[in-house]
Amino acid sequence: MAEYLIGTPSARRRIGILPSAFNPPTIAHLALAVAAEQSAQLDQVVFALPRKLPHKSFAGASREQRIEMVQAAIEAKPARASALTAGGLFIDIAREFRQLCEPSTEIFLVCGRDAAERFAKWDYGTGASLDEQLEEFTLLVGDRFGRYEPPTVQQGRILSISLPLDMSRVSSRALRALRAQDEDWRPLTVDGVAQLIEEWALYQQPDR
Repeated sequence: MAEYLIGTPSARRRIGILPSAFNPPTIAHLALAVAAEQSAQLDQVVFALPRKLPHKSFAGASREQRIEMVQAAIEAKPARASALTAGGLFIDIAREFRQLCEPSTEIFLVCGRDAAERFAKWDYGTGASLDEQLEEFTLLVGDRFGRYEPPTVQQGRILSISLPLDMSRVSSRALRALRAQDEDWRPLTVDGVAQLIEEWALYQQPDR
């Protein structure tokens, strides 16, 4: 089950969940949150970090360090929250939060175009189909690397949202690469996160 670290789901009518590895949090994550809040009139956006990463370990930054960086990124934002999740698929995450929320709460999953394309093309085997999953949540897709156009039949449940700025070149991977090359990486995140990265001497070596 999902575990809130900052915030609470009580009395929230419309909750957005932004799942990511947050290695580290960037201004693109925050831009997605802002766009989701404004487009869907969300009461809360939850930055959701998995307890375990599928098929890999927590490289670069530990889970505990990522939790602290997320907390630094959302500090002083009352409509933001952070949580740990057990599942990795969108439907699993949505169902974890459903157990914590009031029955009337609307749940939205927030992601970029690349994640939405993986979601739409994934082979779910004997599990819930794509259309069945979209009966349980709405997907909000930020227009990084271009606007995502869902199939007509899913347009009411997959919604494209416009980011306030062009975030196509902003990613956790790009930040790590700039940091390892001793180039200016700080504009890709916020001051609180940058301070922790420097304090812990993170991302000084290229990704393996």
